[in-house]
Amino acid sequence: MRVSTSMIFNNGSNGIQSRQSDLYKIQSQLSSGRRIQTPEDDPIGASEVLQISQSNAVNSQYLENQANAQGQLAYVESTLGGIGDALLRVTELATKGEGVSLSAAERGMIATELKGLLANLIGLANTQDGTGKYIFAGYNSSIKPFSAVTQSTPPPVYGLGNTYVTYSGDAGKPTLSVTASNEMAVSENGLDVFMLVKNASGSVSGKSLFDTVQNLINNMDGSLTYDSAKQATAIVEVRSLISHISTVRASVGARQNSLDGLTSAGEDVKYLYDSRLAELQNLDYTAAISEYANVKMQLEAAQLSFKQSSQLSLFSLL
Repeated sequence: MRVSTSMIFNNGSNGIQSRQSDLYKIQSQLSSGRRIQTPEDDPIGASEVLQISQSNAVNSQYLENQANAQGQLAYVESTLGGIGDALLRVTELATKGEGVSLSAAERGMIATELKGLLANLIGLANTQDGTGKYIFAGYNSSIKPFSAVTQSTPPPVYGLGNTYVTYSGDAGKPTLSVTASNEMAVSENGLDVFMLVKNASGSVSGKSLFDTVQNLINNMDGSLTYDSAKQATAIVEVRSLISHISTVRASVGARQNSLDGLTSAGEDVKYLYDSRLAELQNLDYTAAISEYANVKMQLEAAQLSFKQSSQLSLFSLL
């Protein structure tokens, strides 16, 4: 077989380039810590990495939604707690106002404090979150939902009759996707919480939370005639309000507990995804360094062999 000079150069050059390519590949793996740099390194593994990465990204998005939902519900739950505390104080003052020995002026002083509590309740009902959205406005979260009635106030909506506070929100409950099959309400609308209040029997009383407190104020105002029967009725209604707010708060708490379970499960799934990705992608540094040394030795041998073979010529023997 005739060995030409060009064949010697081509074989030598190809061998060196092949070893250099292998060396650069290992260097890239060592610098990135990833075993699979391109799909050709491991076609089956690369396909599995893509699938798991996509599933992991979806799971991470649901975890983020769950965290957002938890934060929003915590804000709602805290506000409902403040409303419940205010109503407890209303009950204390209303019970105190039943005293037969109280004068009209003394009841008027109690009514003054109740007016402050009513203003506080309206303020809590108009609570905004960190983004400036009203948490009890339903889907109309950019609009202030509750306003005290004045002479210029439009007629009240939802057929609530002679209400003292109007509601400008809607009956919606904003939701977030917390799993692939679960949309969870992350707020409560003001209609259900404040306006269509349920009594002890579970039916809508026809009075808003604000109506009940305002009627109590009117009955105890020193400039008006006090009615003990109205006072007793108002106290029962306020206690029903406390029970109603507690029920709403319990519903929010149940959703928070559900989110805790979903988040725990999602974090377990994320751990499994991350572990499998590590198995597929992470580099075995010991094996890679050993392979690097081996390939480097082969490259040096190929370079030396090429140098020696390239100098072979009949003219060197003459």
